[in-house]
Amino acid sequence: MATLWRLVMIGDAVSQEAYVRTLEEEAGAVTAFETSPQGPWRIEAYFETKPDLGRLAPPIIAAAKELRRPVPTLEVDELPERDWLAENRASFPPLKIGRFFVYGSHIADKPPAGAWAVALDASIAFGSGEHATTKGCLAAIEAIAKRRRIRNVLDLGTGSGILAIGAARAGAKRVLASDIDVASADLARINMRDNGVTSRVKVIAANGFAKLPPTRRRFDLSIANILARPLTQLATPLSRSVKPGGNLVLSGLLAEQETWVLRAYLARGLTFVGRAKAGPDTAGWRTLVLKRRR
Repeated sequence: MATLWRLVMIGDAVSQEAYVRTLEEEAGAVTAFETSPQGPWRIEAYFETKPDLGRLAPPIIAAAKELRRPVPTLEVDELPERDWLAENRASFPPLKIGRFFVYGSHIADKPPAGAWAVALDASIAFGSGEHATTKGCLAAIEAIAKRRRIRNVLDLGTGSGILAIGAARAGAKRVLASDIDVASADLARINMRDNGVTSRVKVIAANGFAKLPPTRRRFDLSIANILARPLTQLATPLSRSVKPGGNLVLSGLLAEQETWVLRAYLARGLTFVGRAKAGPDTAGWRTLVLKRRR
């Protein structure tokens, strides 16, 4: 057991998703819940040491300004000694996302027969399966795998590695998963091992495409679940990474950012296929599926 620190802030139905994504890069666990029907959302992030507001506040402020929301107040308090991480993990029920079954180590029951099982615990890395963008990407992977065989996959911004594992479960023979954060990449490798897909998934720490091997038209499926601005900044290399006839899945963007992001990829010769459907709780976020014709 250990003392934990809690950071609390208030958002709304749209901004809370962006704040959660930002905090998950630093916190051990993050929760968000509606305090009243159609009312404010309370976001709580938990840390093993006192959070550094000088580092945490700027990305929160940037997210608020981008969404044209008031900058939230960040409140920090110290919590009494309890096994908070164990309690937090136990609060995560297994998730059924199409054929995917995402579950933590605290779940004793076996995955349903025929399910694509993904074993993950809540952690410092983004991607526990609960976020709208992760659900959208998993739904897109399943839909694409139903139409054709996927063999060679790029997962840019892998976080916990959930999408790379999902691609392997969907039949991919080779997956290259990268993340800008070294700690996330290290955790993703552990998750690959625990899911028995190490032989098919290579995880590296890289800033965008800086350390990736040559990727021009190499993948029949590329996935980038990051944020709208880096998606537009990486439009050229991401578009080039897809083979003719292959698909590109983009997520991490809000509904109002869709036109801006989509325009960048259509200008590079990709065709818009549609939006991944992953349930009503994904409203406000977009997962886009595109295709390279030639």
